[in-house]
Amino acid sequence: MAATSPDVRSTFAPRDVAVLLSLATMWGLSFLFIKVAVPVVAPLWIVAARCAVGAVVLLVVLRVRGTSLPRGLRSWWDLTVLAALGNALPWGLMAWATQFLPSGLVSVVNALAPTSTLVIAFAVGLEPASLRRALGLVLALCGTAIAVSSNLAAPGTLLAVLAIVLATICYGGGTVYAKQRVSGTHPPLAIATGQVFMAAVLSVPAAAVFAPFPDVAAITPAIAGSLVALGVFGTGLAFLAFYVLIARVGATNSIMVTYLIPVVALLAGAVVLGEPLTVVVIAGTALTIVGIWLAQRERHTTPVEQLAELPR
Repeated sequence: MAATSPDVRSTFAPRDVAVLLSLATMWGLSFLFIKVAVPVVAPLWIVAARCAVGAVVLLVVLRVRGTSLPRGLRSWWDLTVLAALGNALPWGLMAWATQFLPSGLVSVVNALAPTSTLVIAFAVGLEPASLRRALGLVLALCGTAIAVSSNLAAPGTLLAVLAIVLATICYGGGTVYAKQRVSGTHPPLAIATGQVFMAAVLSVPAAAVFAPFPDVAAITPAIAGSLVALGVFGTGLAFLAFYVLIARVGATNSIMVTYLIPVVALLAGAVVLGEPLTVVVIAGTALTIVGIWLAQRERHTTPVEQLAELPR
Protein backbone atom coordinates (compact mmCIF):
# COMPACT_ATOMS: atom_id res chain seq x y z
CA MET A 1 0.00 0.00 0.00
CA ALA A 2 1.23 3.46 -0.73
CA ALA A 3 2.50 5.34 2.23
CA THR A 4 0.37 8.16 3.51
CA SER A 5 1.85 11.63 3.52
CA PRO A 6 3.32 12.53 6.92
CA ASP A 7 1.36 15.82 6.91
CA VAL A 8 -2.00 14.16 6.29
CA ARG A 9 -4.73 15.97 8.23
CA SER A 10 -8.36 15.61 9.12
CA THR A 11 -9.36 19.11 7.98
CA PHE A 12 -9.31 20.69 4.52
CA ALA A 13 -6.90 23.49 3.67
CA PRO A 14 -7.86 25.75 0.74
CA ARG A 15 -5.63 23.71 -1.58
CA ASP A 16 -7.33 20.49 -0.46
CA VAL A 17 -10.75 21.98 -1.18
CA ALA A 18 -9.51 22.94 -4.65
CA VAL A 19 -8.34 19.36 -5.31
CA LEU A 20 -11.65 17.95 -4.01
CA LEU A 21 -13.74 20.27 -6.18
CA SER A 22 -11.52 19.64 -9.21
CA LEU A 23 -11.91 15.88 -8.75
CA ALA A 24 -15.69 16.12 -8.36
CA THR A 25 -15.82 18.31 -11.46
CA MET A 26 -13.76 15.92 -13.59
CA TRP A 27 -15.81 12.88 -12.61
CA GLY A 28 -19.11 14.78 -12.63
CA LEU A 29 -18.50 16.12 -16.14
CA SER A 30 -17.74 12.60 -17.40
CA PHE A 31 -21.49 11.97 -17.65
CA LEU A 32 -21.89 15.10 -19.77
CA PHE A 33 -19.04 14.07 -22.08
CA ILE A 34 -20.65 10.66 -22.63
CA LYS A 35 -24.01 12.24 -23.38
CA VAL A 36 -22.46 14.51 -26.00
CA ALA A 37 -20.65 11.66 -27.74
CA VAL A 38 -23.17 8.80 -27.60
CA PRO A 39 -25.52 9.97 -30.40
CA VAL A 40 -22.67 9.45 -32.89
CA VAL A 41 -20.17 7.15 -31.17
CA ALA A 42 -21.28 3.66 -30.10
CA PRO A 43 -21.05 2.99 -26.34
CA LEU A 44 -18.29 0.41 -26.78
CA TRP A 45 -16.16 2.88 -28.73
CA ILE A 46 -16.71 5.51 -26.04
CA VAL A 47 -15.35 3.07 -23.47
CA ALA A 48 -12.45 2.12 -25.74
CA ALA A 49 -11.50 5.77 -26.30
CA ARG A 50 -11.83 6.59 -22.60
CA CYS A 51 -9.66 3.68 -21.53
CA ALA A 52 -7.03 4.15 -24.24
CA VAL A 53 -6.59 7.89 -23.63
CA GLY A 54 -6.73 7.44 -19.87
CA ALA A 55 -4.12 4.68 -19.98
CA VAL A 56 -1.72 6.88 -21.94
CA VAL A 57 -2.13 9.72 -19.43
CA LEU A 58 -1.62 7.43 -16.44
CA LEU A 59 1.41 5.73 -17.99
CA VAL A 60 3.02 9.15 -18.50
CA VAL A 61 2.21 10.14 -14.91
CA LEU A 62 3.60 6.87 -13.62
CA ARG A 63 6.81 7.39 -15.59
CA VAL A 64 7.22 10.96 -14.34
CA ARG A 65 6.72 9.83 -10.74
CA GLY A 66 9.24 7.03 -11.16
CA THR A 67 6.78 4.27 -10.23
CA SER A 68 6.76 0.88 -11.93
CA LEU A 69 3.80 -1.14 -13.11
CA PRO A 70 3.01 -4.33 -11.17
CA ARG A 71 4.83 -7.45 -12.30
CA GLY A 72 3.96 -11.14 -12.37
CA LEU A 73 1.19 -13.14 -14.03
CA ARG A 74 -0.97 -13.19 -10.91
CA SER A 75 -0.82 -9.40 -10.58
CA TRP A 76 -1.84 -8.91 -14.19
CA TRP A 77 -4.62 -11.46 -13.92
CA ASP A 78 -5.97 -9.53 -10.92
CA LEU A 79 -5.68 -6.27 -12.84
CA THR A 80 -7.57 -7.82 -15.75
CA VAL A 81 -10.42 -8.83 -13.44
CA LEU A 82 -10.47 -5.36 -11.91
CA ALA A 83 -10.41 -3.80 -15.39
CA ALA A 84 -13.45 -5.83 -16.41
CA LEU A 85 -15.43 -5.23 -13.22
CA GLY A 86 -14.32 -1.66 -12.49
CA ASN A 87 -13.93 -0.14 -15.95
CA ALA A 88 -14.90 -1.95 -19.14
CA LEU A 89 -18.24 -3.47 -18.07
CA PRO A 90 -19.69 -0.65 -15.91
CA TRP A 91 -18.52 2.11 -18.25
CA GLY A 92 -20.06 0.26 -21.19
CA LEU A 93 -23.35 -0.17 -19.36
CA MET A 94 -23.38 3.49 -18.35
CA ALA A 95 -22.65 4.68 -21.87
CA TRP A 96 -25.44 2.47 -23.22
CA ALA A 97 -27.89 3.76 -20.59
CA THR A 98 -27.00 7.36 -21.40
CA GLN A 99 -28.75 6.90 -24.75
CA PHE A 100 -32.06 6.79 -22.87
CA LEU A 101 -31.55 8.88 -19.73
CA PRO A 102 -30.42 12.45 -19.07
CA SER A 103 -26.77 12.52 -18.05
CA GLY A 104 -27.63 13.92 -14.62
CA LEU A 105 -29.98 11.04 -13.83
CA VAL A 106 -27.34 8.55 -14.95
CA SER A 107 -25.02 10.02 -12.32
CA VAL A 108 -27.70 9.79 -9.61
CA VAL A 109 -28.37 6.10 -10.23
CA ASN A 110 -24.64 5.46 -10.59
CA ALA A 111 -24.12 7.03 -7.17
CA LEU A 112 -25.52 3.79 -5.72
CA ALA A 113 -22.11 2.17 -6.31
CA PRO A 114 -20.99 2.37 -2.64
CA THR A 115 -24.28 0.85 -1.49
CA SER A 116 -23.95 -2.00 -3.99
CA THR A 117 -20.47 -2.61 -2.61
CA LEU A 118 -21.86 -2.81 0.90
CA VAL A 119 -24.54 -5.32 -0.11
CA ILE A 120 -21.94 -7.58 -1.71
CA ALA A 121 -19.60 -7.12 1.25
CA PHE A 122 -22.45 -8.09 3.61
CA ALA A 123 -23.16 -11.19 1.53
CA VAL A 124 -19.57 -12.46 1.61
CA GLY A 125 -18.96 -11.51 5.24
CA LEU A 126 -16.47 -8.67 4.68
CA GLU A 127 -18.64 -5.97 6.30
CA PRO A 128 -20.90 -6.21 9.37
CA ALA A 129 -24.57 -5.40 8.87
CA SER A 130 -26.29 -2.83 11.09
CA LEU A 131 -29.61 -1.04 11.37
CA ARG A 132 -28.00 2.28 10.37
CA ARG A 133 -26.47 0.78 7.24
CA ALA A 134 -29.73 -0.94 6.32
CA LEU A 135 -31.57 2.37 6.74
CA GLY A 136 -28.98 4.08 4.55
CA LEU A 137 -29.42 1.50 1.82
CA VAL A 138 -33.20 1.88 1.89
CA LEU A 139 -32.99 5.68 1.77
CA ALA A 140 -30.51 5.60 -1.13
CA LEU A 141 -32.75 3.28 -3.12
CA CYS A 142 -35.85 5.36 -2.38
CA GLY A 143 -34.05 8.55 -3.34
CA THR A 144 -32.92 7.07 -6.62
CA ALA A 145 -36.44 5.83 -7.37
CA ILE A 146 -37.84 9.32 -6.69
CA ALA A 147 -35.26 10.99 -8.92
CA VAL A 148 -35.82 8.56 -11.79
CA SER A 149 -39.62 8.72 -11.49
CA SER A 150 -39.60 12.02 -13.38
CA ASN A 151 -38.32 10.20 -16.48
CA LEU A 152 -40.32 6.96 -16.36
CA ALA A 153 -42.54 7.91 -19.29
CA ALA A 154 -39.55 8.09 -21.65
CA PRO A 155 -38.84 4.96 -23.75
CA GLY A 156 -36.05 2.73 -22.46
CA THR A 157 -35.91 4.32 -18.99
CA LEU A 158 -36.46 1.13 -17.01
CA LEU A 159 -33.87 -0.89 -18.95
CA ALA A 160 -31.41 1.98 -18.69
CA VAL A 161 -31.84 2.15 -14.92
CA LEU A 162 -31.36 -1.61 -14.65
CA ALA A 163 -28.19 -1.34 -16.75
CA ILE A 164 -26.76 1.30 -14.41
CA VAL A 165 -27.69 -0.74 -11.34
CA LEU A 166 -25.84 -3.65 -12.93
CA ALA A 167 -22.88 -1.30 -13.44
CA THR A 168 -22.89 -0.44 -9.73
CA ILE A 169 -22.93 -4.17 -8.93
CA CYS A 170 -19.84 -4.52 -11.14
CA TYR A 171 -18.19 -1.71 -9.15
CA GLY A 172 -19.14 -3.51 -5.95
CA GLY A 173 -17.73 -6.81 -7.16
CA GLY A 174 -14.53 -5.07 -8.19
CA THR A 175 -14.21 -3.45 -4.78
CA VAL A 176 -14.63 -6.75 -2.95
CA TYR A 177 -12.13 -8.41 -5.32
CA ALA A 178 -9.67 -5.56 -4.73
CA LYS A 179 -10.04 -5.95 -0.97
CA GLN A 180 -9.39 -9.69 -1.13
CA ARG A 181 -6.69 -9.87 -3.78
CA VAL A 182 -5.10 -6.51 -4.63
CA SER A 183 -5.10 -3.98 -1.78
CA GLY A 184 -1.64 -3.44 -0.34
CA THR A 185 0.23 -5.43 -3.01
CA HIS A 186 1.45 -2.42 -5.04
CA PRO A 187 1.28 1.40 -4.94
CA PRO A 188 -2.32 2.45 -5.62
CA LEU A 189 -1.45 4.59 -8.66
CA ALA A 190 0.45 1.66 -10.22
CA ILE A 191 -2.62 -0.53 -9.72
CA ALA A 192 -4.93 2.10 -11.23
CA THR A 193 -2.64 2.52 -14.24
CA GLY A 194 -2.38 -1.21 -14.85
CA GLN A 195 -6.13 -1.56 -14.42
CA VAL A 196 -6.99 1.15 -16.96
CA PHE A 197 -4.36 -0.21 -19.36
CA MET A 198 -5.96 -3.67 -19.20
CA ALA A 199 -9.39 -2.07 -19.63
CA ALA A 200 -8.10 -0.60 -22.90
CA VAL A 201 -6.74 -4.01 -23.91
CA LEU A 202 -10.20 -5.50 -23.28
CA SER A 203 -12.39 -2.73 -24.67
CA VAL A 204 -10.64 -1.78 -27.92
CA PRO A 205 -10.89 -5.28 -29.50
CA ALA A 206 -14.45 -5.63 -28.14
CA ALA A 207 -15.46 -2.38 -29.82
CA ALA A 208 -13.76 -3.40 -33.08
CA VAL A 209 -15.65 -6.70 -33.14
CA PHE A 210 -19.08 -5.81 -31.73
CA ALA A 211 -19.68 -2.14 -32.53
CA PRO A 212 -19.79 -0.17 -35.79
CA PHE A 213 -16.84 2.11 -36.31
CA PRO A 214 -17.86 5.74 -35.78
CA ASP A 215 -18.63 7.83 -38.84
CA VAL A 216 -15.60 10.12 -38.83
CA ALA A 217 -17.44 12.76 -40.87
CA ALA A 218 -20.12 12.97 -38.18
CA ILE A 219 -17.66 13.52 -35.33
CA THR A 220 -17.86 17.22 -34.52
CA PRO A 221 -15.23 19.13 -32.51
CA ALA A 222 -17.57 18.92 -29.50
CA ILE A 223 -17.76 15.12 -29.75
CA ALA A 224 -14.03 14.70 -30.32
CA GLY A 225 -13.29 17.07 -27.45
CA SER A 226 -15.67 15.18 -25.17
CA LEU A 227 -13.95 11.86 -25.89
CA VAL A 228 -10.50 13.32 -25.26
CA ALA A 229 -11.66 15.09 -22.09
CA LEU A 230 -13.31 11.89 -20.87
CA GLY A 231 -9.98 10.07 -21.13
CA VAL A 232 -7.63 12.85 -20.02
CA PHE A 233 -9.67 14.37 -17.20
CA GLY A 234 -12.40 11.85 -16.32
CA THR A 235 -9.95 8.95 -16.22
CA GLY A 236 -6.27 9.91 -16.22
CA LEU A 237 -5.94 13.15 -14.24
CA ALA A 238 -8.92 12.33 -12.01
CA PHE A 239 -7.23 9.16 -10.77
CA LEU A 240 -4.08 11.16 -10.01
CA ALA A 241 -6.07 13.87 -8.18
CA PHE A 242 -7.82 11.19 -6.13
CA TYR A 243 -4.55 9.82 -4.79
CA VAL A 244 -3.17 13.33 -4.19
CA LEU A 245 -6.28 14.08 -2.12
CA ILE A 246 -5.90 10.87 -0.11
CA ALA A 247 -2.25 11.71 0.60
CA ARG A 248 -3.26 15.17 1.89
CA VAL A 249 -6.48 14.58 3.87
CA GLY A 250 -6.74 10.80 4.24
CA ALA A 251 -9.00 8.16 2.75
CA THR A 252 -12.00 8.90 4.98
CA ASN A 253 -12.20 12.58 4.03
CA SER A 254 -11.54 11.84 0.36
CA ILE A 255 -14.76 9.86 0.09
CA MET A 256 -16.62 13.19 0.28
CA VAL A 257 -16.22 13.36 -3.50
CA THR A 258 -18.93 10.69 -3.71
CA TYR A 259 -21.54 13.22 -2.60
CA LEU A 260 -20.40 15.94 -5.01
CA ILE A 261 -20.25 13.95 -8.28
CA PRO A 262 -24.03 13.74 -8.90
CA VAL A 263 -24.42 17.41 -7.95
CA VAL A 264 -21.86 18.43 -10.58
CA ALA A 265 -23.39 16.09 -13.17
CA LEU A 266 -26.93 17.38 -12.60
CA LEU A 267 -25.86 21.02 -12.83
CA ALA A 268 -23.74 20.40 -15.93
CA GLY A 269 -26.57 18.55 -17.66
CA ALA A 270 -29.02 21.33 -16.85
CA VAL A 271 -26.75 24.23 -17.82
CA VAL A 272 -25.04 22.77 -20.90
CA LEU A 273 -27.66 20.41 -22.31
CA GLY A 274 -30.85 21.90 -20.92
CA GLU A 275 -31.77 18.73 -19.01
CA PRO A 276 -34.70 19.20 -16.61
CA LEU A 277 -33.67 19.91 -13.02
CA THR A 278 -36.97 19.56 -11.18
CA VAL A 279 -37.83 19.58 -7.50
CA VAL A 280 -38.44 15.83 -7.72
CA VAL A 281 -34.95 15.20 -9.14
CA ILE A 282 -33.32 17.44 -6.54
CA ALA A 283 -35.23 15.84 -3.65
CA GLY A 284 -34.46 12.33 -4.85
CA THR A 285 -30.78 13.14 -5.29
CA ALA A 286 -30.57 14.65 -1.80
CA LEU A 287 -32.20 11.57 -0.27
CA THR A 288 -29.82 9.32 -2.22
CA ILE A 289 -26.79 11.22 -0.93
CA VAL A 290 -28.06 11.06 2.68
CA GLY A 291 -28.61 7.33 2.32
CA ILE A 292 -25.13 6.76 0.92
CA TRP A 293 -23.65 8.80 3.77
CA LEU A 294 -25.50 6.74 6.37
CA ALA A 295 -24.63 3.43 4.74
CA GLN A 296 -20.90 4.03 4.42
CA ARG A 297 -20.33 6.20 7.47
CA GLU A 298 -17.25 5.11 9.44
CA ARG A 299 -16.22 2.54 6.85
CA HIS A 300 -12.48 1.93 6.65
CA THR A 301 -11.26 1.19 3.13
CA THR A 302 -7.94 1.38 1.32
CA PRO A 303 -7.34 3.81 -1.57
CA VAL A 304 -7.58 0.98 -4.11
CA GLU A 305 -10.93 -0.14 -2.69
CA GLN A 306 -12.26 3.41 -2.65
CA LEU A 307 -11.33 4.01 -6.27
CA ALA A 308 -12.95 0.70 -7.27
CA GLU A 309 -16.34 1.71 -5.86
CA LEU A 310 -16.45 5.44 -6.63
CA PRO A 311 -19.29 6.34 -9.03
CA ARG A 312 -17.07 7.87 -11.70
